[in-house]
Formats: sequence, C-alpha cells, structure tokens
Amino acid sequence: MKKILFFLFIANFFSAQNPDLLNTNWKITKMVSEIRPDQFPPPMPYEQVSHFSTTAPQLSLSFFNIVSANLTFSGQNIFTVSNKTCTYADYWDDNGEVNQFFDSLCAFFDNGNTYHYYIGNSGSNKTLVIHSAIFEEIHFTSTNLATTENKLSQYALAPNPVNRILTVQNSVGINSVQIFDLLGKLVHELKNNNAKTLDIDMQNFKTGIYFIKLNNDKTFKIIKE
Repeated sequence: MKKILFFLFIANFFSAQNPDLLNTNWKITKMVSEIRPDQFPPPMPYEQVSHFSTTAPQLSLSFFNIVSANLTFSGQNIFTVSNKTCTYADYWDDNGEVNQFFDSLCAFFDNGNTYHYYIGNSGSNKTLVIHSAIFEEIHFTSTNLATTENKLSQYALAPNPVNRILTVQNSVGINSVQIFDLLGKLVHELKNNNAKTLDIDMQNFKTGIYFIKLNNDKTFKIIKE
C-alpha cells in the first residue's frame, strides 16, 4: 500500500509540473556540462526572460538572441524538440561572452532530441532544470519582474518578429518612440501626443535585431525579418 501511495504521489507531483512550466517567467542562471561544469551567463543591461507556451513555438528562450522551438510533451516532465531556430545577431558590448553563451544555449537544443525537466522550489522562487541525453543541463530561476519591468504589462508589441508594420499599444498612452540598431545608433524616432496605438512601418529596415524605447522608459527587443 505504501508503494502504491508513493507512486501516486510521484505521478501527482509530475502532473503538476506543466502548469508551473507554462505560467512562469524563467531566467537562466547557468549551464552545466562535462566540459564546463558551471557556465554562468555574462551580465546584460536588461533582464533576459524565457517562456514556455501551449502554442507554437512552445519554447522562446531569450539571451540577447532567441532560441525558438516546437515542443511535443510526452508526460508532464518530458518533451521532444522540433523546428528549432536560433537568431544570430552579434552583441558588441563585450568581448564575445554573450555570443559564446548564446551559442551554447542554441547547441543545447537539437531537433528530434528528447529532454527531461524538473521544477522545484528554492525559497520564494521556483527552479527549473532541463536535462539533455548527454548529461548537459540548463538551470533557470523564476523571475518576478521588477517594478519598472511591470510596465511591460501595459505594452503590447506585435508581430515580433515583424516584416512590415509593428503595432505598439499602451493603455496609458505612448508619448515617444525611439528605435536603435545593434550599434546603438538611433534609426527612427517618433513623438506623439499620448496615442494609445501606433503603427510603425518597418518595411525598409534592414533584417536584424533592433531595440525600441517607449516613453523614454522601457526598451524592448524586436526582430525585423
């Protein structure tokens, strides 16, 4: 009877994993492999947040660039990767550490491979560990966006990636828009009188990654296809 209860406990434990996986903002804390036991992410000027979703792509892992992939869940703590893509813009503000770290993140996920994950608690935060078949791991912690980050909830930017028109919305209004390229050069600027919705034509922008600063307050990364 004890064994039955134990296995029921384990089954219920794992069945609770998907909601935590899907409803949490995750921040990478380190990668672990036999070659590099602890590879910590280099510092970035803004928080990198990754998400899991029920709709494709189910994985959107962000560390300056983005790893996107479709995930097929097999049980509550196992998934298989397909249609993985990685963006490859160069980060210029260090000696290559960000680019190298992202290369490791991109290489971790491979089409057709199966991964196990575990979610636990560490104090007030949740922890997520994803294991590959070759004993590599990515570690995450849950993140509650800071007070300034909570303003993200007021904004909506779509589509992202964008091909032509980027629509920006904010329920309290948008007074200014600045778009910068990867070198920090201002490539577009728009001032408006508290408009709640703006359509920005990016058709003539070169393909790549840009940063859009709204209301001189918050900066978002956008990808031009």
